[in-house]
Amino acid sequence: GPLVYPAGFLYLYQWLRHVAGGDGTVIRTAQYAFAVLYVMNAAVILGLYTLVIRQIRRRSEQTKSEVSNAHMTWSWRIAMGLTCLSKRMHSIFVLRLFNDAPAMFLLYVSTYLFAKSMWRTGCLVFSLGVSIKMNVLLFAPGLLLLLLQSQSSLWGTATCLAICAGVQLVLGAPFLTTFPISYLRKAFELDRVFFYKWTVNWKILPEEIFVSKPLSLLLLGLHIGCLVLFAQKWLTSAKDQTGRYLHIHRRLSPTYVIQTMFVSNYIGICFSRTLHYQFYSWYFHAVPLMVWLVDDMPMAMRLVLIGMVEYAFNVFPATAFSSYVLQSAHLILLAWLWMTKVPGIVEDNRPRKIYSKGE
Repeated sequence: GPLVYPAGFLYLYQWLRHVAGGDGTVIRTAQYAFAVLYVMNAAVILGLYTLVIRQIRRRSEQTKSEVSNAHMTWSWRIAMGLTCLSKRMHSIFVLRLFNDAPAMFLLYVSTYLFAKSMWRTGCLVFSLGVSIKMNVLLFAPGLLLLLLQSQSSLWGTATCLAICAGVQLVLGAPFLTTFPISYLRKAFELDRVFFYKWTVNWKILPEEIFVSKPLSLLLLGLHIGCLVLFAQKWLTSAKDQTGRYLHIHRRLSPTYVIQTMFVSNYIGICFSRTLHYQFYSWYFHAVPLMVWLVDDMPMAMRLVLIGMVEYAFNVFPATAFSSYVLQSAHLILLAWLWMTKVPGIVEDNRPRKIYSKGE
């Protein structure tokens, strides 16, 4: 049949078929491989959270007491712990063996590299993620903004984008040189119509509306419009903080990089045509970080929002009520993100204050 995923998916699962007995029948071996992937993914996620915590701690040391810093650290450790507790996520990685898992692992690795200002290497890994599943492209608007701000010129941005394109050309060469139209049409199909029975987020609608073209166009318009609004907010903040919209010529802060990538993806999630159960892996690990970074949200509210999302993805089959719960949590967090200040854009290189023991 037609190839419905980018080419990197085939190379990965061909290898999995080989290690799973040569014909793919020894499923337990493949599950062991995904268990290792799960642990590696958790390590990268916790690494991203650690980068954010370190920056917040550095910025707060000059104004907060040691008690306040300790409280902040333990608060973030709760957020980190939540990234390891999802029943659905365990299923997606170790039981179902979906390609969403390796795609998101590569995305998080690339985000870590971006946070470390390793832009070209990060673009290489980012494009590898896209080659396994195109949902990674939901992060692309945020990445484009970051490239325009981090690179000293348009040439630097173009070089990074060329790396992304080059990976797709190399991996897709066997298909692009034989059936290019068919490959691009199906592997990167943007107008795909999904089955109503699997949707988690739109059971509140009748099936005839769910599969309709007007709904698709409405969600696309809302997606693009929301991206534009958040981009304006981010650019205005960049101007206020650095005096420049783009080409800032200073190292971007890890928190800003990570939040920009996560918010870009999250906007796509909120206006997604559908969310299947495995799509939870697209943003589950990012939700606690975004919730912890919003301004003035009580701890109870944070836990309730995360619990609402987790509940919805553990109801099978999805119901109108579970979809209401999920969409409510999505919109509440999106509104809170809009009302929250943009994280500090550049790294604070001021000398750190060293507290004495009695201070």
